[in-house]
Amino acid sequence: MPLYSYEAAQKDGRKLKATLEAPDESSLKAELQKQGLIPLSIKTVERRKPFVLQRITKKDLLTFTQELGNLLEAGLPIDRALFVLSEYSEKESMRSVIRQVYIDIQRGQSLSQAMSKHRVFPRLYVNMIRAGEVGGILETVIRRLSAFLETTVAFKEELTSALIYPLLLTVVGGLAVAVLMIYVVPKFAEIFEGMGQTLPLPTMMLMSISDWFVSYWWLGAGVIAAAVALIKSYSKTAEGRAFVDGLKLKIPVIRGLHLKLVIARFARTLGTLLQSGVPILDALRVSREVVGNEIIADKLREVEEGVKKGRGVSVPLRESRVFPPIVGHMIAVGEEAGRLEETFLMVAERFEMESKSLIKRTVSLLEPAMILLMGLIVGFIVISMLIAVFSINEIPI
Repeated sequence: MPLYSYEAAQKDGRKLKATLEAPDESSLKAELQKQGLIPLSIKTVERRKPFVLQRITKKDLLTFTQELGNLLEAGLPIDRALFVLSEYSEKESMRSVIRQVYIDIQRGQSLSQAMSKHRVFPRLYVNMIRAGEVGGILETVIRRLSAFLETTVAFKEELTSALIYPLLLTVVGGLAVAVLMIYVVPKFAEIFEGMGQTLPLPTMMLMSISDWFVSYWWLGAGVIAAAVALIKSYSKTAEGRAFVDGLKLKIPVIRGLHLKLVIARFARTLGTLLQSGVPILDALRVSREVVGNEIIADKLREVEEGVKKGRGVSVPLRESRVFPPIVGHMIAVGEEAGRLEETFLMVAERFEMESKSLIKRTVSLLEPAMILLMGLIVGFIVISMLIAVFSINEIPI
């Protein structure tokens, strides 16, 4: 659809400059007149390819949701609010999506229908918007969506921040070892070979490893890249996903953290959906899809079947044994009190806190372990070189 740049006069006489997609100029003029604007000039705009790095993130979605909520609370109708955001959002890629949603709404579609066409808006988002439209509480639902996304983004940023230092330490340490093996050790090797002296075993081992690094580093890099590509490709298949998800639930340290993250994600999604008026079965279906583990998702299907049979949520959840018993007990109490959605949000907060605590403990142990490992590797290189130097100094003159 062509993109037009236009200048129009508002009712108060002020001029407005903006861009908008339309089938043709006459359709654009009709649309502007419908908005109470008087077209002054219209020009066709050549489309620019979106910048490669302009990927729409959860943070962008959060910003859009917050701004949309603010505009609706200020009294703007939904179409006008979307029009404003389509002109002033920070990213061109986000503006393009909002612009298309705005056009679809002008064609008579609901907000949830228009959003469902774009991958930017997850099923959770679309279902909550649909529930808000049906219940006439769209502004309230958008506020809850903002709170949900704020919590999700903040939690993800905390996890990322906790892992930055170990990752940085690994990269810097790896580069230091690579420089020693590829540039420093070969220089010493040339000196030692010129002496014609038998070298100690550690030094010979180090020189052999260094020779391999210098000659076949590209082979090692290729093998690692191929292995990563194969693992990623295999993990995209049904069999591969089941295998990887099974490993996440078997490896001791990873199992505890992964399960806590799954519980927190499932509980927060389900609680937010129920709080927004989404029916329990639809909420369970959407929440099951966001857990990120196929094995757990299959178990949660049993919970969904139990709810269909009128057994409530807590009983099927306990019988599935997918989550720790404490979760089932908390849900049972909330179900009896008629506060199921609040209980799920409480469960989410509890397991998010436990996840953060476990990550901090793990990282606090991981950092010294990595420093010790790098120290041992560098120490072996230095000591191997010193042993050779001392052995040469002992040669009789």
